[in-house]
Amino acid sequence: MSAMKRSFLTVLFLIVSVFGLASAAVSEQQRTALVIGNAGYAFAPLANPVNDAVAIAKALDSAGFNVILQTDVSRDGMLEALQAFGDRLKADNSIGMFYFAGHGIQIQGENYLLPLGEDFPDEETVRTKSFAVSEAVDLMSSSHDGLNIVVLDACRNNPLTGDSQGLSRIDSSARLFVSYSTSPGAVASDGKGVNSPYTKHLADAIKTPALSLEETFKRTLKGVYQDTSGEQTPWISSSFFGDFMFLAGEGDSAGVRPAQVAASSSIGRVLAESLARNGPARRISGVYRVAGSNPDGSGYSGMLSITPDGRKVHFTWWIGDDVFTGVGEFAGRMLVVNWGDKHPVVYTFEGEKILDGEWADGSATERLTLYSRSAQKSLALREGTYSAKGRNPNGSNYVGTVDISRQGRKFTLIWQIGADSYKGIGALDGNVLTVDWGDTTPVVYALTGNGDLQGLWSGGRGSETLQFVSGR
Repeated sequence: MSAMKRSFLTVLFLIVSVFGLASAAVSEQQRTALVIGNAGYAFAPLANPVNDAVAIAKALDSAGFNVILQTDVSRDGMLEALQAFGDRLKADNSIGMFYFAGHGIQIQGENYLLPLGEDFPDEETVRTKSFAVSEAVDLMSSSHDGLNIVVLDACRNNPLTGDSQGLSRIDSSARLFVSYSTSPGAVASDGKGVNSPYTKHLADAIKTPALSLEETFKRTLKGVYQDTSGEQTPWISSSFFGDFMFLAGEGDSAGVRPAQVAASSSIGRVLAESLARNGPARRISGVYRVAGSNPDGSGYSGMLSITPDGRKVHFTWWIGDDVFTGVGEFAGRMLVVNWGDKHPVVYTFEGEKILDGEWADGSATERLTLYSRSAQKSLALREGTYSAKGRNPNGSNYVGTVDISRQGRKFTLIWQIGADSYKGIGALDGNVLTVDWGDTTPVVYALTGNGDLQGLWSGGRGSETLQFVSGR
């Protein structure tokens, strides 16, 4: 394997208990980190894991962690160090971080970390002579009720086969923050220096004062993307909504705030409440106005729908006559959307109604402003007559009625606005109704919790509200 090119998968799990946290400031808590870098494998030596481990250890030391650093360690040594680390977490109830750089292998959906001093001729040997990532996570989470951070900087070329299938994706939860050094299934660069691009930028971000958790990884993502000319984009996903800083700024206290403090902000509260049901995806679903700037400095505007798909969300933009689609995944209070271009858009939440976005290469920006939020629970669209009140793109108002009927999975809408009538065919997806009615852009409604339909049309320049009057 080339010393200048290897495949990494950096997975960061950020696990936080949302119950029973002490109200004392966590800046007074101990911080403990176990950092392991394995490079000297007999079967497939690596260039940078020891360098990467040292860089992370130094960064964590500057952030107030008591660091246990191990390099080129055997399986027994890794397990002993991990158990001692767990004992320390349990004794001190400290904030914990585990970092591993070296070989990692996926077998049937489970990820395994490889020690030195072993041969791995087959998958069964991997299972018995290494240890599963899930075991490390379980050990840490069972050791205390505080914050755990686990970082895996693991080579993605499988040393058993030489292929690059990579480690398996690990889904996030309310107790888990996940970060990959590159997108699942992609290949990451070892870099031209002594560290991988991901580790270099993560270490720098950890040492930067006053960065929130989201900003730490947003800065890392942008740095890696720019260093690799867009060939590598870190992937992050999480439903953690607490407040955390590695290194405090002036007047701040570093660490993670208790859940009740994090939930005091409106966005933290509403998203935390939704996690118990469907995660934050439904909480941000609805219809938005869009305003942005292109890489050439020109501006654009339009409208957008966001619909849920489990813990992911689907984006559909209508910008002028163009339609774009993308898939977003949460990273705490960030949302990373891949939309077909090689530049993903990274959004941060500003209160409950605004998402501020920036392309990963920093060349363009976008702001989404909520027009109407769709119902969080799945609703049936009622057939019958609705009253209609709207605003035309020229600013004039109108009133009328709309008759809605269902044929299979489609809905027919017939508007009567004064002496004019219009007809459209619509589809309902995740409480968002998109209706084609003969214009270049559709009418896109959010089906709200009370059964009303609130929508935008003409690329967001027109708006309309439909209220149920009577059934069929």
